[in-house]
Amino acid sequence: MNEWKTEVPSHLFNSFYINGAWIKGSLENAREVVSPATGKAIFAAPMADPSQMDAAIAAAKHSFESGAWRAMSPQKRSLLMHRLADRLSERLSLAAKIWTAQVGAPITLANRLAPLAVLRLRYFADLAASFPFETERSTQRGHAKVILEPIGAAALIIPWNAALPILITKLGAALAAGCTCIVKSSPDSPLDAMLLAQCAHETGFPPGVINVVLADASVSSQLVASHDVPKVSFTGSAETGAAIASTVATRMGRFTLELGGKPAAILLEDADIENTMATLQQFSMPFSGQFCFSQSRLLVPRSREEEFVGAFVNKISDLQVGDPWDESTQIGPVLNERQFNRIMTYIEDSQVDGAEILCGGKPGAKPKGNYIEPTVIRRVSPRSKIAREEVFGPVVTVHTYDTVEEAIEISNSTDFGLSGTVFGNSETAVNVARRLRTGQVGINGMELTPSVPFGGYKMSGVGREGGPEGVAAFLETKAIILPP
Repeated sequence: MNEWKTEVPSHLFNSFYINGAWIKGSLENAREVVSPATGKAIFAAPMADPSQMDAAIAAAKHSFESGAWRAMSPQKRSLLMHRLADRLSERLSLAAKIWTAQVGAPITLANRLAPLAVLRLRYFADLAASFPFETERSTQRGHAKVILEPIGAAALIIPWNAALPILITKLGAALAAGCTCIVKSSPDSPLDAMLLAQCAHETGFPPGVINVVLADASVSSQLVASHDVPKVSFTGSAETGAAIASTVATRMGRFTLELGGKPAAILLEDADIENTMATLQQFSMPFSGQFCFSQSRLLVPRSREEEFVGAFVNKISDLQVGDPWDESTQIGPVLNERQFNRIMTYIEDSQVDGAEILCGGKPGAKPKGNYIEPTVIRRVSPRSKIAREEVFGPVVTVHTYDTVEEAIEISNSTDFGLSGTVFGNSETAVNVARRLRTGQVGINGMELTPSVPFGGYKMSGVGREGGPEGVAAFLETKAIILPP
């Protein structure tokens, strides 16, 4: 289904947005964007060359130093950000189609989640006008002003799976802080950021405040290594995040990393089965499990194992697998053949280790595309690869426990600590949540909200995005100590 392409301004397919202008890229070093649903290329996207990356960095640096955005009043920044949200809200239907076309998100899911981008942008626009950028404190001899200042030009490196909402989370916080930005999209989903750039261009942002480029690994490393980019915000794999941290640290740059996850849903003895299953059907493998917050481990008390697991398998088995453009589809394809093979290897290896597949475990019954049936596996050792590593696919493992202490230990047993849920008596569930080594925990449900911080412990990253903490990640602190 390529009708969506006629709705996209043609220059978004072959240009970068640098210093307030559209710069045409060369197709000599292009990257094909392939539909996960058909395995066919849908368009070719140019990759920036080193000079174009240099131009984007220079534009962001010059714009910051000129004060065009940094020195603007927070109230005026807020107004422009709201106008940007207005422009984006007019294109939400197209944004959802782009999401489905590039990475195979079911269109119903994309239509439901695309508005989150506008919601998040408006949240940060409001925060820009109310954030306490300057406060006073008493000292022994007088008082001090504590001033929070924007770091400078920031690199925002965006993943493929939820490009627009993640971009807005980073960009909204950076703009609210007063930073200028270089957005580096994933080659698998370049159009989301280009559409946002079109909205920014129409809004009338000062040149160089928002720059958008697409680049391969070598040119992207140029962005990460630049001394003119004092802040890097990255979402992606733990391996790439560690490499970025190492590079940025050598120049004492600042970085925020939102990396992988292995979230666990802990069902307590008194969990309400109807509410729990409704939540898990939605959040255990959304977008074929290709969200980092997917609740991919199910921890159930042994005394209610058959009841809980049976109900969960029934819910998962009801999920409709199919063409992501079909509005009835709930499970679409995974991103590409490499990811398909990786997920199937995890499933096959688990059987060698003695695990039991309760449903799924096979390729989807489609002649083309990277489809995998929604899969639930039990009798899995907490120490096995599938239980400890991020599969990033439509796979949930089931683990039984005898005591709450054991459930907490299993939940904390991986190298990740990004997200989790606890179901049961609210007071007891909160006490369990306090002991989980993870950055965000939902009690009897989950919510995707911009007002609270999101990020992880351990290998799940460094720093937080969302809420005031997300803005603070783009600020430096200065103390001016004054006499009486």
